Amino acid sequence: METEEKDPRWRVIATDLRAAILDGRYPPGGALPSEPELVRKYEVSRPTVRKAIDTLVSEGLAYVMRGRGSFVRPMPERRAIIITDRNRPDLAAPGNHPDVQEFGWDLAMKDFEPEAPLFTDEKISANRDVAILLGVRPGHPVIHRRSMWHRGHTARIHGASARLEINSYTNADMLPEWDDPKRYHQFRKRPGFFYQSLISEHGPVRWMTLTTARIAYEDERALLGLDYAEALLIIRRTMAHANGRPIEVTEVKAPANRYEIGYHTELADDPDADLTPQELSDNGIDLVI
Repeated sequence: METEEKDPRWRVIATDLRAAILDGRYPPGGALPSEPELVRKYEVSRPTVRKAIDTLVSEGLAYVMRGRGSFVRPMPERRAIIITDRNRPDLAAPGNHPDVQEFGWDLAMKDFEPEAPLFTDEKISANRDVAILLGVRPGHPVIHRRSMWHRGHTARIHGASARLEINSYTNADMLPEWDDPKRYHQFRKRPGFFYQSLISEHGPVRWMTLTTARIAYEDERALLGLDYAEALLIIRRTMAHANGRPIEVTEVKAPANRYEIGYHTELADDPDADLTPQELSDNGIDLVI
């Protein structure tokens, strides 16, 4: 009984199947042994087998199709997000959205769904988390800009299907012109105007970038097309006064199993120049932050 507790049968089954998957004995997309096969081989009950399979599913190695069995999860193509210390793009600006960049404003906006817009912007009251990011009190007015990058053009070229969520938070006191209708139009249509206005008024500025990961919340899984076994990669870049006081925070959320982090200075042929379109393509880079 003591040995059974130290080495439960479900763990033995999971260990054997995991090793076989990682060794390539079960190829991506291939079927794993059926429940009856595993019951006979290991002389265990079905619940024990199911616990072993559930373990592999939670690790992202397998998935279950009801009525058909268990299968090895294909490994998605991994793409790259690059952290740069050169020109930092305003990723939340509508004019910088990849579909707008590739197809133009009118064509990019033609087919978007009203219930799932490519980008939104509004003035909100800071919740606890946003207040901490910007160093303001909860309830303080904040400009919130949000952009969804479905990477449609990337999917056609590379077979990728990852989505990226980009949120920008700015202390509304830093940009009183936001409420001017004429300025607001420029903030939307001109890709660099939002940042130019902030830097002109509050510069010189400094930049700070932090990367972290955690399990995705339920609403994030639905938004980014994740399942419960996938973790979330979060890259947070802060534009701040020279004294470190935050002005604007851009937060990128991406599927952790589909994206890797790289650094501009290590990948660019010329560290003192922006990455060229060819360098972006050669290195599988979807986003520069």
